[in-house]
Amino acid sequence: MPNNLNNDDSKLIDRDREVDEILEESKYLLDQEKMELTAQKYRAKQPVAEIFSNADKKPRLENSNPLDVDKEKAVNENEISGDKTATTLQAELVLEGTDDDYPSQQDAAADKTADSAKEEKEEKAKETESTETQTESSASAKDTENTETEDDEDEIVTLTPEYSEGTTFSQDILDDVDQFNDNETHIKSIHTIDIDITDDDTKPPKAPNEPQGQFDELFKTEEPDVKQHKKVIAKVPVYRKEGEENTLNVKAGKFSEVVGYEYEEYIKSKNPSVIAHVIKPDTQRTVIVEEDDEPEPLDFHSASEKIMANLVGFFSKDTSNDDDTPVKETEVVDDYMGEDDEKSIMQEINLNIKKLFGRTMLTGGLALVSIIITVLVRLFPQAICNAVFFAPVAYAVINFLLIGFSTFVNRVAIMSGLTPLAHFKGNSDTAVALAAVASVVQTVVSFFCLYGVTSFDINYYTVIVLAAFFANNLGKLLMVLRVKENFKFTAADGQRYAAKIYNNESVAAQMMSGTAVERPIIAYQHRTGFPSNFLKISYAPDPSEDLASKLAPATAVIAVVVALLYGIFFGSFSGAVNAFALVCAVCIPVSTLLAVNIPMYDLCKKLLPTGAMLSGYPSVKQFCDSTAVMIDANELFPADSVFLDGIKTFEDYNIDESLLCGIAILKEAQNPIAKVFEKVVDETDGDLPEVESVLYEDELGLVGWVNGERILVGNRELMTKYSVETPSIEYEDKYIQSGKQVTYVARAGRLIAMFVTHYIADSILMPELHRAEANGISILVHSTDCNITNDLICSLYNVFYRTVKVLPTGLGTVLKECKSTFEETSRAYLITNGKTSAFLKAVSGSVQIKRNISLSIVIQLISVVLGVLLTATLALYAGVGVLGTLEVLIYSLFWGVATLVAPLIHKT
Repeated sequence: MPNNLNNDDSKLIDRDREVDEILEESKYLLDQEKMELTAQKYRAKQPVAEIFSNADKKPRLENSNPLDVDKEKAVNENEISGDKTATTLQAELVLEGTDDDYPSQQDAAADKTADSAKEEKEEKAKETESTETQTESSASAKDTENTETEDDEDEIVTLTPEYSEGTTFSQDILDDVDQFNDNETHIKSIHTIDIDITDDDTKPPKAPNEPQGQFDELFKTEEPDVKQHKKVIAKVPVYRKEGEENTLNVKAGKFSEVVGYEYEEYIKSKNPSVIAHVIKPDTQRTVIVEEDDEPEPLDFHSASEKIMANLVGFFSKDTSNDDDTPVKETEVVDDYMGEDDEKSIMQEINLNIKKLFGRTMLTGGLALVSIIITVLVRLFPQAICNAVFFAPVAYAVINFLLIGFSTFVNRVAIMSGLTPLAHFKGNSDTAVALAAVASVVQTVVSFFCLYGVTSFDINYYTVIVLAAFFANNLGKLLMVLRVKENFKFTAADGQRYAAKIYNNESVAAQMMSGTAVERPIIAYQHRTGFPSNFLKISYAPDPSEDLASKLAPATAVIAVVVALLYGIFFGSFSGAVNAFALVCAVCIPVSTLLAVNIPMYDLCKKLLPTGAMLSGYPSVKQFCDSTAVMIDANELFPADSVFLDGIKTFEDYNIDESLLCGIAILKEAQNPIAKVFEKVVDETDGDLPEVESVLYEDELGLVGWVNGERILVGNRELMTKYSVETPSIEYEDKYIQSGKQVTYVARAGRLIAMFVTHYIADSILMPELHRAEANGISILVHSTDCNITNDLICSLYNVFYRTVKVLPTGLGTVLKECKSTFEETSRAYLITNGKTSAFLKAVSGSVQIKRNISLSIVIQLISVVLGVLLTATLALYAGVGVLGTLEVLIYSLFWGVATLVAPLIHKT
C-alpha cells in the first residue's frame, strides 16, 4: 500500500513538473512574440525593390490589361446591386431585355413575370427610339450654330469649369486666384499663338500683351499696327503649365525671311558688339552665336569642300573667323594641380603611350627575328654555309642592320642612359645603352675580319641587346598605363580619402601593446580636399633605378678592364672588342623594369575597382612597413551587419519617449546599434531629444544626459554600477545562448527596455582582414558598443585573437580624431573613396609587393654578378669563342624569367 502511494506521488510530481515546463515555455514564446512585435515597430525597414507593371514605372491601381487602360467601361444604369435572390435575378434578366425565364418554385409567378417582361421590353424599345431621334436633331442644330458663328469677330469662348455647378468658394480663395477677380481676364501666357500675316508685311506682328523677347531686344523691331481678334475668356479656373515657353509661331516661309532681313540690317550697323562670333551671311543659312553660349561649331561645308580642305588646307569659300581670340596651345604642366591641368596631363600620357607602344612593338619584332636567326645559325651552321657561300657576311650585315635600326628607334633612351655615365652614375637605361654601343662597334669591326671566313666564327651579342630593349620598353609602357588609370581615379569627382602613417611613436606604442607586432607603425585614412604631387610620386625612381645607378658604372669599368686584359693576353684587337661586347651584354639586368612595373600594374589594376589607388613605388615604400591599421566599429560592422531581434519593455508609462532618449544617446555616440533604428529617426525627421552629454565607459556602455535625466545604454555591469535592477542571469541567458547580445536601456534609475541584437561579419571585409593578418598587420578598433569585444570580432571574422585590439576610451578618442581630420591637400601616396576594405587591401598589397620586388632585385643582382664572373673568367682563360651567342642568350633569359616567376611563387 505505501508503495502505491509513493508511485502516485511521483507521478503527480512529474506531471506538475511537465505542466510547469509547458507553462514556462509558453510564457517564453509569448514573450518572444511580444518582443518581435515591439522590435518591428522600431526596426529599420528592409530595402524592397519596387515592382512596376508598365514601361513608365508608374504603379497601377488595379491589375488590368495595359492595352485596355484607355478603354471606357460600359455602365449599365439598370444594374441591380446588393444580394441577389431569385426575384432580383429574374428582375435583372427582365431589365436586360432577355426572354429566358429564371427557374422558380411557383410557375404562376414565373408566367406573370415573363408577360410583364415582354411588355416592359416593348415600352423600352419605343423610348429608346424617341431618345435617339431627339439626340440626332439636337446635335445637328448645334453643328449649324457653330458653323454660323465661326466668322464672328467678337467671339466669346467659355471654358467648362472643372467643378460641379453650385460649388461655393471661400473668400480667401476668391482673393488669391486671379480667375475670380472682377477685372477683365485674359490668358497671360499661351504656348502658341497663330497670327495672320498679309503678303505685303515683311516683319511678324506681336501678339497683344506679349512680353518683349530676346529677339525684339536685339533688333529693336517696331510693332506694326495690326488689328487683333478680340477674345474674351469667361471667368473660370485656367490650367497653367509649369515652365512656360514663349514661342512665336507664324506662317511657314515668313520667319526665315524676317530673320534674314533683320540680321542683314544689323551687320550693316557700326558697332555690332553683342555678337562675338560671326559667320558672314548666306541667303540659305545664318548662324548667330551669343557671348554667353558656347555651342559646338556647325559645319555647313559640302563634301567637295571637305575633301579640298583635307588636300590643300583651305576651303573654296570664305569662312574666315572674325574672332580675335587666339587659340590656346596645350600647356605643359609639372604636376597635377587642379581641373585645369587634366586635359594637358591626359594628352601627355596618351602621347607617351603611343610612343612606347610603337617602340615596344618594333623592338619586340626585331628581337624575335634576331632570336630565330641565332637559333638557326647555331643548329644548322654547315647547311646554311653550303647553301649561301657568303653566309658569314650576310650574318654580319643582318646583325648590323638589326642593331642599327634598334639603336635609331631607342636613341632617346640610349642618350639618357649614357649621359649619367660621364659622372660615374647610371639609370635603368645605362646598361642596355652601353651594350648597344658595344654591339654596334663589334659588328663594324667584324666587317674587317670576314675576309676568307667560311663559317660562323664570330659570335654577335646583339640579340641580348634587342631583348633588353624590348623588356625595358614594355616595362615603361606598363608604368605609363598604370599612371593613366590612376589619374582617371584621382581626377574623378567625389570625396577622396588620403592614407597616412601615425607619427606619435609613444601613443602608437600604447595602442600596439598586447598585439603580436613589435614596431608601432599604424596606418589610417582621413578625408582630403585634393591629392597633390601625383605625377611626381607616379614617376619617382624605383628599386630598378637604384640598382642600375650603382651597378651600371661598375660593370662598365669591369667590361673595359676585361677588354684591355684580353687584348694584352691574346694580342687581338677584334677579340678585345668582342670581349667588351660580351661582358656588357651579360651585365644587362634584362627584367629589372619588368620586375617592378608588372607587380605594380597588377596591384593597381586590382585596387582601382575596389576604390583605392597607389600612385607609384614611393607609395609602396610609405606603407610597406605598416604593422597596424585604425578602423572604427561602424566600418567593421556596417548597417547590414547589425540586426535587431527583439525589444523587451519593462515599463508601459511613456515607453516611446524613453526609447527615443536611448536611441538619441546611441546616435550621438555613433554606436553601431543606432543604425537599426533608422526607421524611427526617419519618422521623427531627425527630431530626436537633444543630448546634453554622453560618455562611453570601457566594456560597460554609454552614460548620457537628456533633459536633465541620466540615460544608461549598456550591459548588465553598467546597470549594476548605477544601481539599476535587472532581470536574473538565467532570464538573460535565454536570449544570449544562440550568440546574441543583450543591451539594457535605463532612464532616471529605472529599467526601460532590453535590446536583443546579433552581429554578422561583413563578407567584403572578411577576406581583407585575413590578408592583413597574413602580412602581419593588426587591427585597432575604436568602439562605443560594449557588445563589440576582441572575442566577438575574432569569432565572427575568424582571425587570431592577438590580431585585433579594441582600444580603450582615451586611445580610441585619439583614433577617432585622426580619422575625422580633414586636409585641404594631401600627398597622393594612397587615395581611396573611404571604403575600409579598399584601404586594407592597399596596405596589405604594399607590404606584400615590397617583399616581392625586393626578391626580384636580389635575383637580378645575383645574375649580373655571376655572369660577370663567369664570362670574364672563361674569356680570359679560353677565349671569347667558347661563349656562343645562344648560350649567353639562354643564360640571360633564364635569369630574366626567374626574376619574374620567383615573386609569384612567394606570393601569399
